[in-house]
Amino acid sequence: MKSRGWNRRAKWYFSLTILLISISWTYTWFSKEVPFHHHLLIPFAFVTLGMAIKYGDQVFDLNIGSKRKATLLSVPAGALMGALIFLDEGSATIFIGLLLALLIASKYDNLAFQLGFVVAGTITVLAVVNGNPFHGVGAMVVMLAAFTDEVLSDRGDRMGQGRMAAVLKERPVLKVAVLLLCVLSILPTYLYFISFLGFDMGYSFVEQISLSGGIGHRKA
Repeated sequence: MKSRGWNRRAKWYFSLTILLISISWTYTWFSKEVPFHHHLLIPFAFVTLGMAIKYGDQVFDLNIGSKRKATLLSVPAGALMGALIFLDEGSATIFIGLLLALLIASKYDNLAFQLGFVVAGTITVLAVVNGNPFHGVGAMVVMLAAFTDEVLSDRGDRMGQGRMAAVLKERPVLKVAVLLLCVLSILPTYLYFISFLGFDMGYSFVEQISLSGGIGHRKA
């Protein structure tokens, strides 16, 4: 393993993550499309979820860091996702689609992911029973795009190095799908596209710092 620290890609993803949070807040301030006091938290919540999800993934897949900490983190992360689904229609559309896609792709393959899914899934069921709004067609589009990206990302992993492999690992289909949902006003504001990019950059940032040794390489 490399020495503990951040590689160049980790620094790049970190910079993009901070930039996207700043852009999201600036967009919210000037567009006045959404209540500032409510949606100020959405970009930060999306980034937090992206980082938490990838941390659990790397801990269990690479056997680094603490599985106990990753498992404990999955409960508040699941609760945060569930809260977004319960309280915010746009977030619900995105994350219900993601939860279903990962279920179909059999990605809940460790205790942390299983706990997080149970927590977020339970709150999602409560939201649906309560009649909380989300866009069904939009959620299906997200689900199909996310599942497609899981398949393409796995193919990119098998390809190893190379430009095409790098593109496939960036999950481009889902990014395009979320942008399209914003263009069609299925998602009510472009804040969701910017915030989703932040989710993805936070996800990639944690992946890179784990590969460069920035997460303790020790067994739980």
